[in-house]
Amino acid sequence: MFTSLRKKYPGAIIQHHYPASIESTKVWFTNEQENEYIGIDQSEISQPELDLLYCLFKEITPSAGIVNDSPGSAEWYNYLLENGPVPTMNDGEFRIIQFRLKEDRDQLQLREAFQHLLPHGTILVFLAERMGLLIEKKHEWNMDAEQLLSISHVIESDFFVTPSFYIGQFHETDSHLPAFFAHERELFSFSRTIHKQAFIQSAVTVLPEFALYHFPHEWEEHFFKKVADFFSEDPEQIHTIRAFLENQSNISQTAKTLFMHRNSVQYRIDKFIEKTNIDIKSFQGGILAYFACLSYQSDNLPNNR
Repeated sequence: MFTSLRKKYPGAIIQHHYPASIESTKVWFTNEQENEYIGIDQSEISQPELDLLYCLFKEITPSAGIVNDSPGSAEWYNYLLENGPVPTMNDGEFRIIQFRLKEDRDQLQLREAFQHLLPHGTILVFLAERMGLLIEKKHEWNMDAEQLLSISHVIESDFFVTPSFYIGQFHETDSHLPAFFAHERELFSFSRTIHKQAFIQSAVTVLPEFALYHFPHEWEEHFFKKVADFFSEDPEQIHTIRAFLENQSNISQTAKTLFMHRNSVQYRIDKFIEKTNIDIKSFQGGILAYFACLSYQSDNLPNNR
């Protein structure tokens, strides 16, 4: 959406994550889905043009009351977003769990709630009114998706807000971690456009569709054509094939998931292999078929992208 604006404002910055810092020399806007952001130099834009952009897009302004007043949260905020030094507590590996709330709530109250729910030692960092980070050191008892879902339910019941989370990967606290974090921010932002109902995300769930999103469309048409034709002839087949792939190519488990007879699942898989010439029982064939399923669903089912 914002790409066309770059023709008018060549110096504009376009990105898929919330701006790490909002300089006074730029004005920032986001689209309706809040999955794309553009920063335009104020010197490049006239007041009438600015008024028009205010009507078309949502302006991003600095958050006046971000509550990062503890030493740990302030250090991590500066380290990840302001090119600051490595935090004092830096021994071992750390991961960043991003969270986002659908509605605005008071940060002081949210901080108090999170502190009662999070394991000891977890650092809470706020980025904006509805976004924040949980900094977690790697140890024997790290939070899993089930625990985050429980935290989500408590926050939702107490504050009537719906949190979503992105679980990052563990990294050492060195000069590379802020760049890794920037990539994870982009994945989390992208995930909200394709997994609107999923509350817990990670690279495992997002990266395949992110890679496919950047795959040339004409390549998709070429490599996935036989699969698309197969699904077009019998749309129900895609649910069987995807379930088979997501159940580690286990026919019995797939049949149980789909409430089908094992022989029916076997028949559909054999038919897929015959029609597409892709052996989804092999690891490599399964990868190709999975991307083909994602491609077909993004083009033919609503609310996937």
